[in-house]
Formats: sequence, structure tokens, C-alpha cells
Amino acid sequence: MNFKVVFLFVFLLNILSIQAQYDNYKYDAPDQVVWHASSKTWFVSNLGGGISLEKDSNGWISRIDQKGNFIAPFWIGKEEGMHAPSGMTITDDYLYVVDRDGVYQIDIANQKIETFIEIPDGEFLNDIVRAENGDLYISDFFGNKIYKIVANSKEVKVWLKTDRLEAPDGLYIDQGSLIVASWGVLSKAGTFETSKLGDILNINLKTKKITALAKEVGNLEGITKAGNYYYITDWASGKLLKVNSKKGSAIDFIIGLNHPTDPDFSEELQILAFPQHGTNQVLFIKLQD
Repeated sequence: MNFKVVFLFVFLLNILSIQAQYDNYKYDAPDQVVWHASSKTWFVSNLGGGISLEKDSNGWISRIDQKGNFIAPFWIGKEEGMHAPSGMTITDDYLYVVDRDGVYQIDIANQKIETFIEIPDGEFLNDIVRAENGDLYISDFFGNKIYKIVANSKEVKVWLKTDRLEAPDGLYIDQGSLIVASWGVLSKAGTFETSKLGDILNINLKTKKITALAKEVGNLEGITKAGNYYYITDWASGKLLKVNSKKGSAIDFIIGLNHPTDPDFSEELQILAFPQHGTNQVLFIKLQD
């Protein structure tokens, strides 16, 4: 897949013009974008209050069309008291959103929170991914844990806890494995400073065996897949990385970004989208064979 530089510039200009038209409707620390194929719209989580992880009831979800125009700037979350919604995953019917103390299951058609699943012992709940059987996996950044929410019972379990997770951030499920984009070994508990950059980990969902797909790649934030490649953001270095999913080799796909966060890929549009904390934007990239 080749990156179209001109296309990126055009979309950047479009985003800037869109934000100029909607001065009252801006992102506030957008953290994750996900594509909803059924409605041909994107959802964007906003931490609110800048890059804040406080339980302050100041976060929300925006809904935009396929070109990045706001449909519902405050689609859900403001009235419902979301704190700092971050990672999301989606089905035709439901949007699952990670907040500071649990996971929201949102009925998309009715724009309504159907269930809130509390995870009381989470230290910094971050990203979420859904397996084919409906089980949900949630990363706990400071806790070096992966939680599992069982599909039918909604029971919450600590699925895996080990320092080898090295501050797990982005999650992606691929062919029976949980792919983890790690931030790195924290040099001081409760901070984001690292003594070692994060690895890309492959965890077998049945055996929980951990292997490193690539080592010391960066302060990794979010992950998605397009074709044979993972696209992973390095928040601290301002990069979008392109990683061979078989060999683990990583190259700089885009540099000079401003704290890029969790990406998603629309197969039908062949568009890779990701927010930036540093500019309060959502960027769109056209990928072509």
C-alpha cells in the first residue's frame, strides 16, 4: 500500500475548514476513532478538558460523516456523565467505550447507553477490542493487566497480569492472537516516563503465551490493521508506524505528527483515520494498493 501525500494534505485542509465552520463544535483531546460501516459514519471519543484522565464527567463521543463533517458533535456522553472516554470497539448494533472505571455498551440505533460494566480495580483502563465470540478485552496501562468481559454473562475477569505487558495500550485481535502495542517499561509508577521503549506483543488467546513481534519500537499508543500491515501510533515521537504483521519489521510511515492516538481502518473507503491529542484533529489517509 502506498501513501498519497497529496491526499493527506487535502484532508488536512478539509479538516481545518470544517473546524472553522463549526467554531462551537471542536474536539477536545480526541482519543479514538472507529468506523461504523452500517451507517457510514465515524465515532470519535473525547477525553475532555485537554489530555485529562480525571473522573470529572467532562468527556463525550462525537459522530462525523465519512468526510469528517460533524453530524452530532456531542452524540453521547455529556448528559450521561462520561469522564474521559478513550478506547472504543464497534459492531453493527453496539459501540463499546472504555471510561475510567468501566465499559459502556451503547445501542447505536437508539443513541442510548444500554449497559455499564464496572471494572472497579482498574488503574488506568485504556483500550478495548472484541473477539469473534463477543468477549471483550481491555488494557490496564498502569496495572499491567488485560481484563476480559465474558460475552454472555458480562463477568469481569483479570485475563492476564504480568510486567511483560510493559504498560499495555493499544489492542487488536488477529487470527487467534491478541496484538498489544505497549508503551514501555515505566521508570516511575504512575507516570508516562519510560526506561525502555514498548514492544509489539503477540499473545495467544488460548494459551496466553507471549512473544515479541518487534522489540523497543516506541511509546506505542494505538493499533489497527490494513491488508498485511499493522498501523501503530507512537504518541511521544509523533509517528505513524507501518509494521509487517508476519515479520514484525517496522518503518516510519508518517513522521512529524503531534501526539497521534488510536487509529481505525475503513476497508470499504480504504481510509485510515486517527486523532491527534496535540492538534485536536482527526486525520484521514487514503491507502491504495
